[in-house]
Amino acid sequence: MFIAWIVVGVAGLATLAGVFVLTRFIGLLWLRSLFRCLATVWLLIPAKIQVVSGYYAPAFIVAIFEGVFRREGDPGPAIVSLTAGTLVVAALFLSVAAWRWHKARNSAAAPIDSDAGEASA
Repeated sequence: MFIAWIVVGVAGLATLAGVFVLTRFIGLLWLRSLFRCLATVWLLIPAKIQVVSGYYAPAFIVAIFEGVFRREGDPGPAIVSLTAGTLVVAALFLSVAAWRWHKARNSAAAPIDSDAGEASA
């Protein structure tokens, strides 16, 4: 089982490297970062394998196998985990964007040169 997780880890790192290479041409930094973070989260979220109790696999793989390849499969728990991870990443990105917008707005309203008023008096 340990060797299987090594294979999953190496495959995950190779996939992330591919995502980083494929997204380097996206001009918008926030969109590029969002894709990279979502890929990382989707690769790291585990889900229980229903056929073999006590074992885990990446949630997107469990969702695919349970939903497509098993007749009585239930991809629901894996999809819920992926949705929760996606919502957390989206909330973090929105909060960082709001903080940056607020910071930029406040710095634009600040006076540029405070000594200008004293020089003219």
